[in-house]
Amino acid sequence: GVDSVMLDLEDAVAENQKDSARFSLFHNLKSVDYHGVERVVRINGLTTPHWREDVRVCVAGGADAIRIAKCECANDVKVVADAIDEDEAEFGRPKGETLLMAAIESPRGVLNALEICEASEKLFGVALSGGDFRVSMHTKPSESGVELAAARGHILIAARAAEVQCFDTVFTDIA
Repeated sequence: GVDSVMLDLEDAVAENQKDSARFSLFHNLKSVDYHGVERVVRINGLTTPHWREDVRVCVAGGADAIRIAKCECANDVKVVADAIDEDEAEFGRPKGETLLMAAIESPRGVLNALEICEASEKLFGVALSGGDFRVSMHTKPSESGVELAAARGHILIAARAAEVQCFDTVFTDIA
């Protein structure tokens, strides 16, 4: 079996479908029995108009964790953590029930990895998002993954120092 599933409100959802995706997500979280599998939702980045409603739906629906897309600094984590606190109170959810994961997708995020990892007690993990990181570095995937080596190492060291989990990028070669 799987440990975790990630439901996406970000890149997998067209701009004109964000509201309907949130509606579907809420009903999915409320009605599908995942048999104890952790449910993580990837929200839109904080530079978009969508992230705040994404958080509300995640908390109201009872998602286990929220993955912050394009996280670049500790303040990004703090802003989402504060929004979760507000929403847990509003929707009668237990305080601290909704956890956070930060997706690091840029050179700035990599350089700020330690402060991101230490930004909130809600943060249980950090992940490299290789696709967007490669784009920001103006590079392409290689068979060896050498273009991600420095970022992987830096993020891993930061995660270990902060005692949070560290996740590698997805493997996208479906062929």
